[in-house]
Amino acid sequence: MKVFDFDNTIYDGECCIDFFLFVFRKKRTFSKYIPLAGYTLLLYKLNKLPISKVEEVADSLSHVLIKYKEEASDLIQEFWKTHQNRLKKEMLDKIGEDDIIITASPGVLIDGIKEKLKTKSIICSDLDVNTGKLSFLCMAENKVKAFKTLYPDTSIDEFYTDSMSDKPLMDISDNVFFVKGKNITQIKTKERIR
Repeated sequence: MKVFDFDNTIYDGECCIDFFLFVFRKKRTFSKYIPLAGYTLLLYKLNKLPISKVEEVADSLSHVLIKYKEEASDLIQEFWKTHQNRLKKEMLDKIGEDDIIITASPGVLIDGIKEKLKTKSIICSDLDVNTGKLSFLCMAENKVKAFKTLYPDTSIDEFYTDSMSDKPLMDISDNVFFVKGKNITQIKTKERIR
């Protein structure tokens, strides 16, 4: 079985940030949140932010959605109409129907593009648009917890990611591939028994 990260692996960019900027262009009141979101993303990418802090920031930013919950579904559909071209064809071609995508992006956002992802097995962060409550942030060691809860007896043959923040999933995968743009480099190979 193959497992894939989503942002910067299948999708060229961070879809949450892109969605946030997309909504900002439509709803200018979001501008005050851009510095916090940008700073948090930078620290997250540098692997310098504990998951508890990311959860705190993500939860505070997700509450902004409450203001637009009536429009959220339309905004998500409109976003994916203009951003589905950011899905990397070479990565989509690797995904089989039995493979898994596991992402820190919220399910409510990923649901808008699900039919293009070639698998129904997608594990996401859990965000309630009605309350703005982020009940589960699917990143770092939480990805392993979610994976093991849903697939307790399944091993990962190949894992594709763009970030060292996915090290907990790398550690339980036989083969790991690092994705940078269109380049895919194998960084871990299963040791073969001789």
